[in-house]
Amino acid sequence: MVNKILYIYNDKKLEFGAHHINNLIVNKLRTKGYSVHSIYPKESINLFSKSLDGISSILFFYSLISKKTEIEKYDIIQGTTYTTLAFLGNGIPIVSLFGSTTYGFLKNVPSVGKIKKENKNLLKIFDELKKYSIIDRLLPLVKSLKDISKIEIDVAKKSDIIIATSKIVKQELIRNGVSRKKIALIHNAIEDYWFKSKFVKKIKPISELVYLGRMGDDPFTIKLKGIDRLIYILKEFPNLKKTIIGMCRKTKKYDQFFSQFLKTDSYLSVNRKKIPKILRNHYGDIYINPGRYEGFCLSLIEAMSQGLVPITFPTGVAPEIIQDGHNGYLVNTINDMIKKINLLTSKKATRTRMAEEALKTSKLFNSDILIKKYVDIYHELKDKKGHQTH
Repeated sequence: MVNKILYIYNDKKLEFGAHHINNLIVNKLRTKGYSVHSIYPKESINLFSKSLDGISSILFFYSLISKKTEIEKYDIIQGTTYTTLAFLGNGIPIVSLFGSTTYGFLKNVPSVGKIKKENKNLLKIFDELKKYSIIDRLLPLVKSLKDISKIEIDVAKKSDIIIATSKIVKQELIRNGVSRKKIALIHNAIEDYWFKSKFVKKIKPISELVYLGRMGDDPFTIKLKGIDRLIYILKEFPNLKKTIIGMCRKTKKYDQFFSQFLKTDSYLSVNRKKIPKILRNHYGDIYINPGRYEGFCLSLIEAMSQGLVPITFPTGVAPEIIQDGHNGYLVNTINDMIKKINLLTSKKATRTRMAEEALKTSKLFNSDILIKKYVDIYHELKDKKGHQTH
């Protein structure tokens, strides 16, 4: 019987998707009667230069080795990607949750040359972001990510069970030598309050555009999230109303940047529970996801849960759930996205039908469904370990 779980995450740090998912899992497990103890390193390790950030992060979590003697009282140890590394090989089953892979980040974030090849105007957007002091350089530092990627895969190979949140993540792990047999595919869930929100089911004659997600305050994250593509799209539709709901640290600088665009409202780094209220009158509007890589993409499901119609690049879980023309559209280029926006903008009946289908799809990502799958994995893993010790 699995009763006690040691969960490696900071229960006070709730900035982005991974933290919210961890918090959701922990709180749901507790409501099901499980004893879940969260643990997180207390002090930062600032011994190295910026180029060795990856090593600092690895040592940060390895510092939990001091807690090694306490783990016998737990049935399961769980953490995100490489955070469990201090507890490997101790006889307690290790579960590593991969909402994305650093390998995926590195593979999908393009060089300057590739961005120019995609669309030369995208590079001009990076210059604009520098002008507004949102970024201070164009080239990102990736060495630290390469260090993290190596240890991440090593931890995956040594963990007892890997939970991949999308087929894309599962294939990335397999491609790096992680055994297919130890990978369980379990989609993320969105928080319950998304399903309790009271939005207005009124479709506008002309659609508005909505972006929801991380913005990024550095060149790597901006490329990753496709913020350059987003800005390009905003410029293409000056006459449409546009709403930007973005998570970032440089809120004032981004606010100043978006203020130059006609008919654009920005809500930056707002409390997550207030977002449904912002989306209350956007039922049947178009949600755009211009990102180049997502392990899952919570914002896609969140938007669909409010009846927005997604037009998204095929990242994260999108290829598994989006059926073209049924509950959204998948696109592969900026021009494809522009064409699909033009196709849907004035088609009220089409958006009405697709909004309803998007709503139905979002209900597959209920947290109770998620937790049942986790509990099944825990018991299966504990039973397997029990047989091995007899």
